[in-house]
Amino acid sequence: MRLSQFPIKVLHKLGWLDSLNISSSIQVDQKKLLIPILGGQGYDNLQLSEPWMTNTLRSLRPLFNGHFIDVGVNLGQTLLKAHAVFGHMEYIGFEPNPSCVNYVQELVKLNGIEQCSIFPMGVGTKTEVLKLNFFVSDKSDSSATIIEHYRPNSHEDHFIHVPVFDFHEIQKFLPAKSCPIVKIDVEGAELDVLLGLKEWINEYKPLLIVEILPVYSKENQSRLNRQEQIEDLLKNSSYKISRIRKNGRPGIDRINEIGIHSVIDDSDYLFYPLCIEEQVLNCFA
Repeated sequence: MRLSQFPIKVLHKLGWLDSLNISSSIQVDQKKLLIPILGGQGYDNLQLSEPWMTNTLRSLRPLFNGHFIDVGVNLGQTLLKAHAVFGHMEYIGFEPNPSCVNYVQELVKLNGIEQCSIFPMGVGTKTEVLKLNFFVSDKSDSSATIIEHYRPNSHEDHFIHVPVFDFHEIQKFLPAKSCPIVKIDVEGAELDVLLGLKEWINEYKPLLIVEILPVYSKENQSRLNRQEQIEDLLKNSSYKISRIRKNGRPGIDRINEIGIHSVIDDSDYLFYPLCIEEQVLNCFA
């Protein structure tokens, strides 16, 4: 059943969405997209958050080579934006949460998105089974993380076990083509993903859109150490760091280091190879 957004919002307020499988539509970058709502899951996609991501992808369109890798798919928020902005693309998504994988497969089917592969796994430095820790009862909790004690002040609601694969297990699924776009949003496990993909990154020099949540204070040594390792890793691979500007005119601000801060809006970064710095800056000029 397909409904407009208003009756769906009413059903949500009444608490009736959990027993319904319905769909609605949204507009992203002048493209109409269908949103399934399966037992309440997917409702947040009706108010697609993070418009800065759409703006950033639109700016990078001149450099897009047709391949988009999404590490941390969740409910397909970035998939929808990339599909709207780029249209034809080869999309490769990695998501260890089986509930999210099931939802995104329906999202892909409903919108007829072609050349779209969703792999039910995380990406890391070795192949293993880890705990995915949830902080709310929502089975698609976007704050869920495989990093133990990443949020020491938050109460763990529940966990599930999920598979994580290393580069040698997934390399055959990655494009052997220079300068694809990679988005990484993995709630603290960014370093593990980047280390796992280090060999591929050094060879194909992708554009990297990465969320790195704030350290907040120097006492948070675990986060600070991981952040500094990310910076060293990418600098040694001849990458430049820029912070994505979310307010006002879309753009990026070049920085030398991320540093210690507490501004959640300053948590998203574009890392780009030094060899194409001029082209990247021209995209945002």
